[in-house]
This record gives sequence, C-alpha cells and structure tokens, in this order.
Amino acid sequence: MRPPSLFFLHICALPLSLWTQSLFALSPLINNPQQVLSTSSPLHHDCIAPSNDTSTRINPEDIGSADRIEGLRLSKDGARVVYAVGPSYNSGEHSTSALWLADTFVEESARQITSGAYHDHSPSFHPTSSKIFFLSDRFVPGGLNNLYSLSISASEEEDVRITDLEDDRGIVSYSISPDGNFIAFTLETKKVKKGEKEPIIVWRQDEIYVTLHLMDLRAPYHMRTLVSTDAHVDSFSWSPDSSAIVYRLLSHRDFESRSFPVEERIISVSGEASDTFTYTRMPTGPTIWRERGDLVFVQALEPSKISSANCVWSRRPIRRASASHLAYGSTNDVDRVVDLGAKSQYVVGVAEGLITKFDVYDEHNTSFTAFRTTLEFSTGSEWDMTLTRTENISAVLGEQENLWSGVTEFGKEGVLSKKLSSHNPWFNSKVVPVTEPFFWTGSDGVKLEGVMTYPAGVELKRLKTVVVAHGGPSSRDTLSVNLSYGNWRLFLASHGYLVLSPNYRGSTGRGNDFALPANGGVGTIDWEDIDTMIDAGVLRGIVDPERVAIGGWSQGGFQAAWGCTRPDNKFKACVVGAGISDWGFMAASSDMPDFEAALAGSAPWTPGDPLYLKGSPIKDVKNVKAPVLILHGKEDARVPLTQAIALLRGIEREGQASIQPTLVVYPREGHGFKERAHAEDVLRRLIEYLDLYLK
Repeated sequence: MRPPSLFFLHICALPLSLWTQSLFALSPLINNPQQVLSTSSPLHHDCIAPSNDTSTRINPEDIGSADRIEGLRLSKDGARVVYAVGPSYNSGEHSTSALWLADTFVEESARQITSGAYHDHSPSFHPTSSKIFFLSDRFVPGGLNNLYSLSISASEEEDVRITDLEDDRGIVSYSISPDGNFIAFTLETKKVKKGEKEPIIVWRQDEIYVTLHLMDLRAPYHMRTLVSTDAHVDSFSWSPDSSAIVYRLLSHRDFESRSFPVEERIISVSGEASDTFTYTRMPTGPTIWRERGDLVFVQALEPSKISSANCVWSRRPIRRASASHLAYGSTNDVDRVVDLGAKSQYVVGVAEGLITKFDVYDEHNTSFTAFRTTLEFSTGSEWDMTLTRTENISAVLGEQENLWSGVTEFGKEGVLSKKLSSHNPWFNSKVVPVTEPFFWTGSDGVKLEGVMTYPAGVELKRLKTVVVAHGGPSSRDTLSVNLSYGNWRLFLASHGYLVLSPNYRGSTGRGNDFALPANGGVGTIDWEDIDTMIDAGVLRGIVDPERVAIGGWSQGGFQAAWGCTRPDNKFKACVVGAGISDWGFMAASSDMPDFEAALAGSAPWTPGDPLYLKGSPIKDVKNVKAPVLILHGKEDARVPLTQAIALLRGIEREGQASIQPTLVVYPREGHGFKERAHAEDVLRRLIEYLDLYLK
C-alpha cells in the first residue's frame, strides 16, 4: 500500500502583459478559485457599475509598463520557488529582469534578490546545496549569457561568475545533474563580433554550430566539450543517475529545420556515444529520462501532420527501438511534461476544452489528476512541480499578478491556499471586465466553445462587438487574464466593447479530430466556426449586428483579413495585426515554410493546382467595404511585411471601401514586439480606430 503523498502547489502569478502562453501559469491547480482569489480578481467584478473614470480602465500605458514573470523553478524540497521578473517591453536598448525568491509556505514572502539592472534569467536551485544558478548578460549588458551562482542567504554582491566567456560566445541553456556534481550547457558563438561589418554569406551555410559542454562543479569549474559536430545541439536532458545526457541535433538553427526529421542521441559524461533515434519532426519540449529506463516526450498524435494534437509518447533508449503512444490526444492536447525528479514520476499539463488539468504519473504509468482549473479560473504555461524526498509534490503555477501555493494528498485533487506575492499592483485599481465561457453549435453540428468578455456592470444587450480570434492556430482562448500588444480581449472590453474569442477548428484543447482541419483548411471550417459564433451572439441579443468589427494578431490577423474579404460580410471595421494575405508567398518567404504550406494546402513549388489560393484573402479584396487598419513589424520573419503591403495594395486597387486602408510599420520589430513605445502605440491606434468606426 502506498504511503500518503502530499502534492504542494505553488502558483506564481504572471504579469498582465504576459504572452498568450504565460498568464495564469500557476492557476491550473485551482479547484475552487473563490477560496483563494482576492476580491480584486479580474473574474469577480460583475457587480460593479460601469464607470466613465478612465483611470479604472486598462490603458495602453498599463500594459506597456507591466512586469512579466517567467522561469519558475522549485527547490528540491519544495520549500522555495525562484523566478525572474522584468518589464514586458523594453524602454531601453535591451531586456532587463531581476530574480525573486519566495518561501512556498509563507504568504507574501516573495522578495527580490538581484537588482534588475541586467537580464538575470533562467534560475534554478542546486539540488544539494543552498545555491541558485542563473544566466545573465552582466559581463556585456545586452550581450550573450554567462552562468552565475548566488547563495540563497547571500547578497547580490556575492554572486559568482561560473563561466568566463569572451563577448562573442554565450550560453544558450543549462541543466544541473541530479546528483549536483555537473552542469551541462549549450554554447553559441556570434558570427560577427561587435564593430565588424556583416559579411557575405551563403544561405544556410558557413554556420558556427551550437555545442554541448560539461562542467564538473567539484573541480575548479573546469569546462570540457562533450558534443561538437556539424549540427546544432538543441534541447538536452540528464539521465536519473547523472551518468549520461540525451540530446537532439538540428541541421540548422532555425524554425524551418524543426519540420524535418530530428536526431536524438545519448552521450555519457565520459564521452561515450550510444543510441540514435530519429523523430519525424522536432517534439515539443525536452525529453524526460525516467528511473525505470524509458524516455518520455511530447509529440503530435500523427507526427507527419503539422497540425495534430500533442500527446505523450515513450521509447526505450536502445537502437532501433520504436516509440509508443502513452496517453492523450483524442479529446485534449498536452501542453508539456515536467519531471518530478524521483521514482520515475512526472506531471503532464493537459489542455482540455477551456480548462487545464495536471496529471501525475507514477512508475507504473498509473495517473491521477492532482489539480485542475475551473471555467472561472484558467492558466497558461508557467508552472513547475517537484517530488520531495518525503514523497511530497510541490508545484508552482501562476495567476494574473501573484504566486499561489496549495497541497494535496496522493490520489486527491488539491486547491490553492497561500498567496506568495503581489506583482503589478496597479491591476488592483482597475475595474476589470467580466469574462465568461461561450458555447454554440457549428455549421456542421459540432459543439463549439470560446470566451466572451464585456464591461463590468453593463446590460448584456446589443453591445458593440469586436471578434478577436487567437493566433496559432494551435492555441486557444480561456478565461485567463492575458494582456499584451497582440491580445486585445480584456483591453477592448475595458473600453466598452463586447469581445467574442472563438476557439475555432484547429485550436488546441479538443483533441486530434478538432486540430486536423487546420491542415490545408484555412478559410473553411475555421471561418465558419467564427461566423456562427457571431450569429449565435446576435440571436441571443447580446451582439448589435450593426456594430461589429473584427481583429487579431498573426493567425488571428489572417482571420480578420479573411473575414473582411467575405462577399457577405457586414463588418464596420477590421484590424489586421501581422496577418497573412497570400498563403503561397507566405510559404515561400516565412521562416516556417513547411508549416505555412501545410496550413495553406500547398506551396508555390507543389505540383498541381495552387491550393494555397483558396484561403488567401488577397484574391477577394474586391469584397472589402470596411475601413482596414494594418499593423506590422518591419523585421517580421514569421509573417513577412510583404503580406501587409500586398493586402494594402490589393484593397487600394480593388476594394469597395470609401476610406482607404492604413498600414503602420514598426521598425526593429519582429513577429513579437519588444519595444514599449511600439506596444503602446498598437493599442492606442486599435482603440482609436474602433471608437471611430463603431460609434
């Protein structure tokens, strides 16, 4: 009979500006959020009367100045959590962040332990000492990373620089061995040193490869090379006995290579190589090497399909061993897995509809749900758990601006009870909109779900409405608080709009059959799902059909462009953020060509009919009747700027709108924005544009 095991859940609040994946990272373990949320929680303001006080609205400056939380890591005994906090967007030339430490059993115990003047990040506890290791650009601010350590009880002035790398070399990632004797890390080298001109290159040649190195912490920090080959070392993980490392190799250090077969190999700390396994394409997250000997990883249920539900797989670390599907993927999707650090146990974060659950697996592959969210409280991807020596399980997850902790026994679900921190205190002064689940039926009879958000205190009747579809498409909207330059749901609702956020076909959380339509299906059933959500809102009397706009970022930007180019559309305004207009040229020019070609159904080089034209808004710009605002980063490699320019030119020449489209280009920005001024400008233009045309 198994002795009782306690699972301690520590929730680390993610700042309002967190990315789509980051917010509410700790909340997944909440069973009854009303027991632990403060009255200022964003989900409990529905009794507050609407206010004309602009100070209680969520404004662009709030989002631009908000802090982000990332890199949550628990100590081995579960007593402490360390994480990084820094501005979501840069006001200066480079990113900065500070390390914070909290005692997981003490409320409001979070405290800052480094200054925040540098980019201190990726912290972790040493398993057998009181040291915290972390990466930082302290040697050259804004440059590459070195590895540092800091005693839990010491001041920042007593930190120790573990690596002494020249300014053209830096650490990409690191991992401490389970026994605490070694640190393994990958090392990158800049092609161009500071002050040098960029040389002529041969496309995807002349690469300086990322290498794997080992440092013995018992010696005077001596570094030696473990893997240096004609490929880049990507993710890697330790064996449970600290004798070997399993690592993956990429032919090129870009997203394009992740769509091709990827090798995984094993090397001992003495340098002896063994086992080679080939994945159809890059799995999600690192491999977990269990004490029982098998390797666990996250991969698509149908690995050959670009859009397929993620699930858990396993294989033996021997040559020619095949992988087997363990769990998930039929009605849900796996977010990631975390090694609990002992007895072959690991935890799986599972997206299931609008909720997230956390399933713990033991050495016999028997599982139980340790924590789950509810429809009232959701989560993102920032969380951590560990199995202590006394068989307690400690976990960290995040809600809007705070860290939370909780406890449960083995086989039982737990709730969160301790609030560990208070980040982004400005949020408490805001009247946060009401967020609720929205259920409707698709055109083919499939039951669909999404989220609706509206101003607190208003009558839910014929409201001016903005449809904001999420990006991805392998993503989903939940009831979590997520504010950024590209996630507009709460921001728009704070300014008086009803916002409909559909989880259309291709989204995560509903399993493989729901994900597969994204393969070659853009602009088909995904759009019908969005369109029927609008119809359902009108039928229920909550949407004013004469005041509906559409907008979104990335894949959401595509849905906006697709919507405003439909022959029968009645949108009064459209905002396209980094959206796709031409899938053929998208496949030809994006940094993820095979992914984009799979969504489109073909690429320009694919023999046969140009299937990519079917879902390309550019061919239907003659149907545009509404004003269109286009927002795009100049250096966007994912959705190149040419997509925005093409849409603009097409509408100018063939559209029916009396008001010409507007294109705003943000210098130095890629697909994800970094500069605070630009993030705030996006939000200001968004609300001004919608206010102008949805009166």
